[in-house]
Amino acid sequence: MTSIRKATLQENVFGPKGERLINVLPIQVSEENEDYVLCITVTRDKEVHITFLKVLNHGLKETFVTQEVWHLDDLTLVDGKDATSDNPHLDLHFQAVYSWEASSTAAKYAFVRSLRKVNNVYLQKDIQFLNFDDDYIKEMSFFGVPEDTMLVIQLCLQAFNCICLLGSLLGTSP
Repeated sequence: MTSIRKATLQENVFGPKGERLINVLPIQVSEENEDYVLCITVTRDKEVHITFLKVLNHGLKETFVTQEVWHLDDLTLVDGKDATSDNPHLDLHFQAVYSWEASSTAAKYAFVRSLRKVNNVYLQKDIQFLNFDDDYIKEMSFFGVPEDTMLVIQLCLQAFNCICLLGSLLGTSP
């Protein structure tokens, strides 16, 4: 997600309504040649919304059309479809089930981390998160270090441990 699009969304779509944009998830729609995004926002009254927007490109200018808005309070389940593979798919269960394909698995996990965080801060509702690797969706902030940086550090440490284990099995050291 480009920071330009996020800033444009905040300034033109959510700011005038008094909402603060928390996260933007680019959505892939294979049968259409159009852009869509899912946004997490917080209102002045501390309500959390999930908004589905269609992105219309007019040359260098983008406009956004709201397709649907849900309250986080109505979300009961988030299904990552498969925790064991690189998988950008997820389902959001409101009164109906909505299936999405994120632009990437990393973007999906960042969106889900944001959902969990805003739920913990504003709602404290028992939302189920199924088929996710818990190591990648749990809150990882440590002394103000961004979560994505902590994730990279964790992955590097795991890779180093694998190299050390492989080296000890082969009788060499890294």
